[in-house]
Amino acid sequence: MQRLEEDDWVADVGQQLPVSPLSILGFVLAATIGVRIAGETLSTRTILESIFPLVIATAVILADRFLVAQDVSARDRLTVFAYGLGGFLAAFIVAALHLYIAYLDGLGSRSPLYLLLMSGTMGVGAGTVAGIYDIKQRAATREARRQSERLEEFASVVSHDLRNPLSVARGRLDAAFQTGNADHLTEVDAALTRMDELIEESLSVARSGTQVEETYQVPLSELAGDAWSSTATDEATYEVVDSRTLQVDPLRAKQLFENLFRNAVEHGSTSPASQAQQDSIEHGRDDVTIRVGACSGGFFVEDDGPGIPEDERDKILEQGYSTAEDGSGLGLAIVRAIADAHGWSVSVTESETGGARFEFTR
Repeated sequence: MQRLEEDDWVADVGQQLPVSPLSILGFVLAATIGVRIAGETLSTRTILESIFPLVIATAVILADRFLVAQDVSARDRLTVFAYGLGGFLAAFIVAALHLYIAYLDGLGSRSPLYLLLMSGTMGVGAGTVAGIYDIKQRAATREARRQSERLEEFASVVSHDLRNPLSVARGRLDAAFQTGNADHLTEVDAALTRMDELIEESLSVARSGTQVEETYQVPLSELAGDAWSSTATDEATYEVVDSRTLQVDPLRAKQLFENLFRNAVEHGSTSPASQAQQDSIEHGRDDVTIRVGACSGGFFVEDDGPGIPEDERDKILEQGYSTAEDGSGLGLAIVRAIADAHGWSVSVTESETGGARFEFTR
């Protein structure tokens, strides 16, 4: 799924800025007003003129810091800044017109520039509120679009992948009736079990596209350990080489790690039936080693298996894509859906040992 921030020069610029421009704007306004209060004789007039704009300027800074803490994208934070700056200019111009009219009537202000600054500050506050509302509406629209796409994918997988085991079950059931051989019912049971697995996996993809529920600070090592203990791993081993704390929905994050571990152990890192994979199977390569650790901006999961060909890496996270004849192609699609729900970007690369490496970053 194409994310909004990809190939977006606005987002690139926002990520390269050392300080958020909205915070800078709020700080400059608050500092200017603070200097004015300090330089004036404290009086009721000074308080009435300055305290409300000062509170607004401070609130703008706090609002921007809140957006940063919530991992709101650089593009959306620049959108809020644009609204705030637009509010400043609009209020500044309106106040300037009023002051000009008052000047023509001989009612000039004692400090017109400061009055313009205070008006602009209140405009920044109004613009910031409008900007936050706008990015929330955009986020809701993007989420609704993602849900629609996942529902379409879900319907497609259900209609396509269930057709084969359903046909097998029907054929074997007819054979059982015709021959009276109960052995055919074993195949019917296997086909029904496969259908149940496909339905559960498809529902998992659909559910994973929603926003995560309540999140907590959980150590990476704890998430990986819980997922490993509930995954059939044969002779495989894993290690956490560098841990960090993640803000996650624990149940969703555990499912992400379970699917990555299962993918590495059961499917040879999703690589096709290459000579390397055949050799690994022939020599009992069920002892794959999986490493979990922290990387810049997130974490990674990698293995020392045969790896993923470069031309396959953009496809393996797509729903329905599988290199196995009986594969549903849903395991890594579930990984991508959970990552999207947490706001993580997923990249597929090669580990130091030539295996698969999945990196999750913000």
